[in-house]
Amino acid sequence: MIKVSVSPWPFAVGVLFLAITSIAVVIQVYDFRKDFSYLQTLKQDEVDYEVKWGQLLLEQSALTQPSRLEQSAVKKLNMHAPSQNELIIVKP
Repeated sequence: MIKVSVSPWPFAVGVLFLAITSIAVVIQVYDFRKDFSYLQTLKQDEVDYEVKWGQLLLEQSALTQPSRLEQSAVKKLNMHAPSQNELIIVKP
C-alpha cells in the first residue's frame, strides 16, 4: 500500500475561508432585513403624511370659502357691506 502524505493546511484554510464567508453572508442578510424594515416604516410614514395632507387640504378649502369669511368678518370684526351712501366711486 502506498502512503500519501497530505498537508492539513489547505483543508484548514478552506474551512476558515468558508467560515468567514458564511459570517459575511449572515451580516449582509441582517443588514438587508434591517434596511428593508426601515424602508417599510418610511413607506408607512409616507402614506400617513399623504392622508394628513389630504385632510389639511379639505380643512383649508372649508375655512377659505367666501361665505365663511364673510360670516367671520361680520361676527368678529363688525364689518358690513357698504350702503349706497357709503360708496365712493373714483374715476381715473
